[in-house]
Amino acid sequence: MIAHALLKRLGIHTFVGARLSFGMRWTNYFPHPGDNRYFVFTFQEESHAAEYESMLDAAAIPHERHEENDQYLFGVARTHFREALRCNHLVHAKYRTKFIPVKGLRYAMLILTAAAIVLAITGALSSAHAQSRAPIWDLEVSTVGVLPLEAVGYESIQAEDDGLTLQWQPRIGSGFGLRLRRNLKSSPWSIETGLETLRMTSDWGLNFASGISGETTADTLSLRAGRYRLPLLARTKVRMNDRWTLNSGAGVTLDFLLSDVFTTGYQQIENIYHEYQVEENRQNRWTVPLRAEIGATFRPAGSNKAAYYLGVMWWREWSTNRWGEAQWERDLEKASVRLFMPQAGFALEFRITLPQ
Repeated sequence: MIAHALLKRLGIHTFVGARLSFGMRWTNYFPHPGDNRYFVFTFQEESHAAEYESMLDAAAIPHERHEENDQYLFGVARTHFREALRCNHLVHAKYRTKFIPVKGLRYAMLILTAAAIVLAITGALSSAHAQSRAPIWDLEVSTVGVLPLEAVGYESIQAEDDGLTLQWQPRIGSGFGLRLRRNLKSSPWSIETGLETLRMTSDWGLNFASGISGETTADTLSLRAGRYRLPLLARTKVRMNDRWTLNSGAGVTLDFLLSDVFTTGYQQIENIYHEYQVEENRQNRWTVPLRAEIGATFRPAGSNKAAYYLGVMWWREWSTNRWGEAQWERDLEKASVRLFMPQAGFALEFRITLPQ
C-alpha cells in the first residue's frame, strides 16, 4: 500500500510533531514528514473522513488510512495530489458552514428582500391609478464592473520579508443587485436600499530568493473573494431635459464578507520541491463602508418604458478589514509575508429601472 510503511514507522509522535512544527496551518494537508513524495490529509470528524475515503475510492486514487489522537490521516502519493485535493475541497464544500450561520439572520434577510419586492409591486399597482403623477416606488436591476483605479487607492501593493516578495494586483471584478427606490413627493430627493453581490478578483505574484542556493523562483496565483451588500443611500437628481437627468447619491452599505479564500501551488526544480500558498482573510465578518455615486439617467417618453442609468460608484471602509498572507517552503527553508489590502473601491454601474 502507498503510505502504509511510512505511516506505520513514523507513528503518533512524528505526525503530532509535524503538525506542531508548521505552526498555524491554513489547510488540512501537508507534505509527509518522512518522505516528501507523499501528502497527508487530516480530518477531525469521522463522517468527513468516511466521505473523503469514498471519494478517493470512486476516483481510483491509491491511499492509506491511519487513525491517531482522534484524527483521521490519509497518505496520498504526490502524483495524485491534484485529484486528492479536489476530493478534499468537495468534502469541505459539502460540510461547510452556511454563509450566514445564524438562522434568524438568514430568514431576516429573506424577509427583507421579499418585503422590498412586495413594496415595489404595491407601488407599481397603486401608481396605475394615477398615471399623471410620478411613481412613488421604483425597482431597479443593476450590474457593476469593479475596476482597479490608483486615484482612489485601489491599486497594487507589494510587501517583502524573509526573502519572499508578495505583490497584490487587483483585477476586474463584477457584481449584480436589486435596488428599491422611494421617491419623496414634490422633491428631487429619494431614499434607496436593496441587495447586491460583489466578486473581487486579484492576482498574487510571489518571488522567492533562496538564502541557501541563491536561486530565484516565481509564480502567480489568483484569488476571488465575495461579499453581500445592503445599501442605505440618499439620492438627488437635476433634470437636464425631458429625457435626461443627472443623479448623485451618498450613504453607507452594510457589507457581509464571505469566508476566507486561499489557493496553493508547487514546482519541482530538479529534485527540490517548492510549495507555496496565498490566503485572503477578513478581520470582521461585517463592515460598513461609506459610499458615493454619480451618473445620468435616460427615461423614454411614457411611464410604461424602462429607464436606463449609467454611472460610477466609490466606497471606502472606515478601517482596514482585509489582509493577505503568502508562505513559501523549499526543503528546510520557509518564508512568509503579510500585507494589508486597500480600504477603497471603484466601479462602473449600469441600471435598468423597471417600468411601472
